[in-house]
Amino acid sequence: MKRRTFWSFCRLIFTITLCFAFFSCKKEAGIVIWVGAESKNFYQTKLDEWVESYKSANGGKAFPYKVSVESVDTGSAAGKFLDDTAAGADIFTVAHDNLGKLIAGSSAIAPITNDKLLKQIQDDNPSIFLDVIKGTVGGKEYTFGVPYIAQALVLYYNTSLLTDEDVKTWEGIWAKAKKLGKQSVTINGDDGYNNSFIVLSSRESDGQRIADIYVDKQFEKCNFNSDLAVATMRWGQRFFTDASSDGKINYGAKKVGDSGWEIELSNEASLSLIGGAWNFNAAKAALGSKLGIAALPTFTLTAVDVTGTNIAAGTKMKSGTFADTKMFVMKKHKQGDKKAEYLEQILMYLSSKEMQEKAFAECSNLPSYKNARTEFAAIQADTLEGKLAKIQLIMFDSGRAQPFGANSKMNNWYYSQGAPAIVMDILTNANNTYATTDQIKAGMAVIETIWKTGKRPD
Repeated sequence: MKRRTFWSFCRLIFTITLCFAFFSCKKEAGIVIWVGAESKNFYQTKLDEWVESYKSANGGKAFPYKVSVESVDTGSAAGKFLDDTAAGADIFTVAHDNLGKLIAGSSAIAPITNDKLLKQIQDDNPSIFLDVIKGTVGGKEYTFGVPYIAQALVLYYNTSLLTDEDVKTWEGIWAKAKKLGKQSVTINGDDGYNNSFIVLSSRESDGQRIADIYVDKQFEKCNFNSDLAVATMRWGQRFFTDASSDGKINYGAKKVGDSGWEIELSNEASLSLIGGAWNFNAAKAALGSKLGIAALPTFTLTAVDVTGTNIAAGTKMKSGTFADTKMFVMKKHKQGDKKAEYLEQILMYLSSKEMQEKAFAECSNLPSYKNARTEFAAIQADTLEGKLAKIQLIMFDSGRAQPFGANSKMNNWYYSQGAPAIVMDILTNANNTYATTDQIKAGMAVIETIWKTGKRPD
């Protein structure tokens, strides 16, 4: 009898333990959101406020989930999520060009279905973003991304060595560099993003771009062989190869050296840097009160550049940039799961123009909201942060969104199959193999083939 009582007691304790564990897990179940480290505290505070407001708006009924914000690097968030989607965040931040790999196959993320949220996305964002946040799954196009941050490349420069007039054109910077015996500009890397100001450039008079890259999300719609492209790359080669007679000083553009671009700026070896908002704090540390920020300069094609083309000497060009959005996406939950409905409510709140304005003021996140340049007070302020925001938004006028979200191969073929290295070889005339117009054209044809096929031509 005592033995039966003992085992009955054990079963009771075991049952109580299981129930406690079950209800504890249920209580702890929540909504997890990934953002960049610089934004974690801001968004956690704002979501705590939102949860409290939910309670007030629902007669004292608490929000059914604990909402936690974690910091995960934007560049690695998509990969981390795909490594283990079950453990991945319910909402996370990615650059829009990650969309292709997130929706490959049956899609690991859910499309936006809330009509109010879809209308907010449509109403609040520039047209440059509205296409790249969409993807096709099962033959049907959906909106997957909710833009809330924007970014573009700008020029950081030394105001003690360059004037506002100098930085309007690359020729102005170039002339000052030769006079001072210094380097015009450091490019932060020779990849297809940091070294894209020439490849993504356009003619000022009509906006004609020198390169077509995956137009209409089509692999075959790439072009890098026009006369305008050839003349522009010849200009770029002159800019990258103009050096002192002893070869010790590169008067034009050069990729960052072993010492790092921060040292090159601070010791005044280089007059400027092409960089993004993520370089701002380091640029400010390098130059202090001498830090200036400007749009990437224009440049003018000379008779030498246009030889053998139908382009007129004196054609003025605008430097280009990828003008991108960071966007929220959400995990795909089972049909009928109430959590998905709550996720879209949170997304509407986090991406609202009011929240974007607060995020800029408190953690310098450049808003994606299309009228931020004129409507947000903090952007109008006479601060470096305000100027950085205004200049990036100005760069959007001649920028383009990275067109790689439709298919993950596009990102890979543009960046990782050798095309950026050939661009750099042409610009620097590596081993004197791109000394003539025909050689430059041949190199550009290889780049175009890689963009289209992922392979060099046979």
